[in-house]
Amino acid sequence: MKVKISAKVIAAYSTRQDGNMSLCYGDTSKARPDRKKFLGDLGIDHSKLVGAQQTHSKNVAYITEADLGKGALTYDSAIPDTDAFITDKPGIPLAVLTADCLSVFLYDPVKNAIAVVHAGWRGTQKGIAVAAVEGMRNKFNSEPSDLIAYFGPCIRSCCFEVEADFKKYFPDKVIERNKRLFLDIPAVNNEQLTQSGVKQGNISDCGFCTVCQNDRFFSFRKEQDKAGRLISVIMLL
Repeated sequence: MKVKISAKVIAAYSTRQDGNMSLCYGDTSKARPDRKKFLGDLGIDHSKLVGAQQTHSKNVAYITEADLGKGALTYDSAIPDTDAFITDKPGIPLAVLTADCLSVFLYDPVKNAIAVVHAGWRGTQKGIAVAAVEGMRNKFNSEPSDLIAYFGPCIRSCCFEVEADFKKYFPDKVIERNKRLFLDIPAVNNEQLTQSGVKQGNISDCGFCTVCQNDRFFSFRKEQDKAGRLISVIMLL
């Protein structure tokens, strides 16, 4: 599904109907042709895609033309130990893969720079979205108040049941219902971004829950090792 951020940016996330976009999780038999079709429909050359070996870190990589195609056709060629990409170079498609984790798109319309972030609860605890904002500030002199942010599909507080120890990680965002605890990952990332200087009015959220709408999205919590992955991709034109 396309994300409306700017006429200068292509941004989208896939659904289950687009196929499994992972080269190493779930049924990968059609991953390459499904990637080619999904990205081709967006006007993106799938062979130029830049992907990561995601590790739930707070590591942010600056991507240039020298990185084109890393992770496009094989997992082993993806950029290691990275969970967010930033670039100010046009024509470089940046991607993260998710199946319950939150994807965050960032765009700086002043400096004409972008980012995409993989924010599971571990990365969120480490502040990966804020690390991407700081990366854009350091590399492009981006002002957080100029940034436009968009949240993709993820598991939400309706379904993300957690243990009591999560209260020490997210003391204000663990919700108790019927003596059970739930975490609101988008709310945590929203708060982190606004505290870093992003305007609340510049943050949008698709609102989709990958568990509630498992017929439309992959969910690791619901499908375990059978779960494929959604792709979130962004590229400057």
